[in-house]
Amino acid sequence: MQFDIPIDTAETDDSYVEIFKSWRSFSDLFEDARRMRVVTYCDSPEFILDLFEDLDELESLEVIVGDVDDYRERLIDKPDLADRLERLRREGKLVIYLCENKEVHSKLYLIEYADTANGSDDDIESEGKSDQMTFDYDEQSGEEDEAERSPAKVIVGSPNLSRNAWSNQTNVGVVYETTTASDLFGEFEDLYRDHRDSYNNSGPFLEDLTEQIEHSEDDREEVIKLFTEGAVGTQDELGEVHGRLADHIDAEVDTVDLVLGDGHDEESSSDESETTESDPVSETDDAEPGLEDAPQDRITLSLRGYDESTVDTLSQMSDFDATVSNDTLTATPDAFQRYAQQVFDVPTMHLDQEEDQLKFHYDGTVYRLTRPPGEPQQVNDALAEIEAYFETVDDYGNSNNPTAVKAHMYEALLWFFWAPFANRQAEFYQRHGINLDKALPYLYVFGESNGGKGTFCRFALSLISGNRVEAPVDADEIGKRKVRNLRSVHTSFPVVVDDITKQKVNSLDTLRNYWSGWTGETSYPMFAFISNDKRPGEWFRNRAKILRFDVNFMTSHQGEAEVNRLIDTENPLYQWFGYEYLNRDLELGEDSDALREVREAMLDLYEYADRSVPNYFPKDPAENAYDTGRERWRNLIDREDVTITRDGDTLQVTFPESMNFELHEYKRDPPMTVRIEKRGLDLIIKTPDEFFEWLGESTETGPRGSFLSRARSILKR
Repeated sequence: MQFDIPIDTAETDDSYVEIFKSWRSFSDLFEDARRMRVVTYCDSPEFILDLFEDLDELESLEVIVGDVDDYRERLIDKPDLADRLERLRREGKLVIYLCENKEVHSKLYLIEYADTANGSDDDIESEGKSDQMTFDYDEQSGEEDEAERSPAKVIVGSPNLSRNAWSNQTNVGVVYETTTASDLFGEFEDLYRDHRDSYNNSGPFLEDLTEQIEHSEDDREEVIKLFTEGAVGTQDELGEVHGRLADHIDAEVDTVDLVLGDGHDEESSSDESETTESDPVSETDDAEPGLEDAPQDRITLSLRGYDESTVDTLSQMSDFDATVSNDTLTATPDAFQRYAQQVFDVPTMHLDQEEDQLKFHYDGTVYRLTRPPGEPQQVNDALAEIEAYFETVDDYGNSNNPTAVKAHMYEALLWFFWAPFANRQAEFYQRHGINLDKALPYLYVFGESNGGKGTFCRFALSLISGNRVEAPVDADEIGKRKVRNLRSVHTSFPVVVDDITKQKVNSLDTLRNYWSGWTGETSYPMFAFISNDKRPGEWFRNRAKILRFDVNFMTSHQGEAEVNRLIDTENPLYQWFGYEYLNRDLELGEDSDALREVREAMLDLYEYADRSVPNYFPKDPAENAYDTGRERWRNLIDREDVTITRDGDTLQVTFPESMNFELHEYKRDPPMTVRIEKRGLDLIIKTPDEFFEWLGESTETGPRGSFLSRARSILKR
């Protein structure tokens, strides 16, 4: 709307531009205010309430908030605040309107004063006349009845109704001193109403709460409690409910140590019993898994205000002894776990950072997966079982480099151990402004058929779940929507996808910005992909740890039986690892190794057990220490039909026609720091220094030394 502002009328006693250098200089205008109507930014309903209660003469305050479309999220777990705001709204004293369909930058203040307020020029002088610029105009005396005039001010400008916004700000506003009976004030009232009617759709904030209180048979306190537990308008409503449900389960269900079965000796059982008794929330080690038939604690949550699609998804929990009715969800821990497994194909697990515990929800029980190591001999035995699995490469596999294969296997196991803690690392990285999508690597394991990849996944999953989960997710079940939905489960249990093609991985571009909406309130699972195909596309390689199981296992009943025995053996190593890992501080290293603290925690266990570290243990990332692509390039230089020439400041490697289809593989072999472009039968290496650093310096004579020497000399010409 548009209206003219008269600057030559007696309706306006004074008009000026004022610079407000502090919140106090601005809030002084509110003194003796009887009524205020405001359009502003204001992030906090608490501030509006405090302002109303601090102004002694103020009888009513209306605020149109332009920057927040729903204050509900500000009321979570604050029933007292909701109670006070609702009472004042019901009485018409404090009314808040929200702009649901548009962000409104307008700043407009309509202030009416009590009749005793002094609106003279003397007051203006005392408020800081030196910061004002007065409009020049000819005043004309008016003949209005003083009884119809109440002093008023209108402020149009930049100031927000928020004390925090003034810490490092200066604002400017045009102040009109007038009366409530003036045409000018009436025009500004129309402007205020135009904002309210154009951008507010739902009526006054908390009007729905008033209706619920009036129509509910429950006590006022109970209605408000459920209201402040309801939807908060987050981008991920489903993840929000899952997180709330998990928090309630953690709070109301006793946490027990994940006790393994008959595989423990008496000394181990005794050690577990002592650990359990030291924790007041733990049960005894007589607790057994498989509590589906035991009485279950029931958890009740409000679903009021949630989107229909969110409630529909949660309604699937009714298949597992849960109910969704009257905007209320009532479930058991077992129902929640079975629903998550059925709907999302992954169990629920999350890190309780306050207690430094990794918690695993399974068979209706909350298991603690972190506890101090047992006796050194027990740790030694557990490490021996791990190494026995890797050594099946020597006993039953065919490989040109068994040490490299075992190193890649151990690296993959370290990733599996790390994955449930990835959200902890995400929080650490986020505090330092690090791009999470490139700093938290997915896992991609590839190799030939019969390379033991799927069997290894069963082994790794059984270790981190106490033999409760072994099966990976079928590749046919994974897609963009599935990836998005898995962020809502509130679980850190890794999602392992078996037998996937690199084309399918390339199509999952949801993974490019997987962490973009992460706030830390919901746990995101990490992804591991198992494939027979070689490396996927560039964007994925830039976000993944790529390992190769370059081995072929012979068909052997004896070998199969040994591997199954190792998988079925109950090994507490992961629980001890988790304890050691959480007792290490995360640090920013000189490289980008996300598993640095994981390696150190495992080496702590070796030291504690007084066990020699195997030569294949990856003290540095195995994909760097045992890089199969680097070996391919080193072997390439022995070929006489491959030539190298200078192309400006780059290297041009020319391949024979017979190797046309292999160029793509050679292009993908080096790390992402080595920039390579394919041109016909040529590979143009744009960053030779990084290429030589990756390939490795050599002072030896022979093809490799001459190749490096020749390549460098070409660049110097």
